[in-house]
Amino acid sequence: MALTKGSQTTLDEWAVTANTAVRLGTELDVSSAYHCTLYIKAALGEAVASTGQPEIILQTTGEASPAKEDWTNYARMVGPVGTSVVPTLNATEPAGETSLATLNPETTSIDNDGKFKFLRHTTIANSEVVFQTANSGDAGDTITILDGLTNEQDTNTIVVDIDDPRQEAVAQWTLGINCIGLSRIRIIYNADYDTDGPDAVCYSAYTLNTGI
Repeated sequence: MALTKGSQTTLDEWAVTANTAVRLGTELDVSSAYHCTLYIKAALGEAVASTGQPEIILQTTGEASPAKEDWTNYARMVGPVGTSVVPTLNATEPAGETSLATLNPETTSIDNDGKFKFLRHTTIANSEVVFQTANSGDAGDTITILDGLTNEQDTNTIVVDIDDPRQEAVAQWTLGINCIGLSRIRIIYNADYDTDGPDAVCYSAYTLNTGI
């Protein structure tokens, strides 16, 4: 018996939710699916202290055309804590590049390796998450990432990081949901969780299993 599994598909493209604002994501129809896997990313968008931003609220319903009272919380998660540093790249880097020009990575506090970091492009949909594996210090003016860039990044792209060996400026979650009794799923991106915190930049995607 073959498993029918769809490809990973964007649900909500990278977008900014301003501090104190709330973004309602796209409703996902899961009425024909046995199982759904959601992939959610939430990044701090600016150099403002965060005590937890944003809140991600995942809701489900068994109704095909739900009223507001038909939605119920499935999970609530909170994004990164800390104050971001936001230096820019020092050159235009093409898609596929793994060595990124960054002026004085030690002085600008992006020299903590072994962490996920967020590249915020001026065209928000071209932003991306990268995993930093090495840096040259101030002498070499580069950081190295594990996988090549998905999009071209330029000198207006900021490297969003928290100057800490462990804390990251981007949070990521993968959630599996049994959809047998469900009709629709949606995500609320709540940047009013930390009322004096930073803007948030969020993204989500999904995979559906429609046959067993």
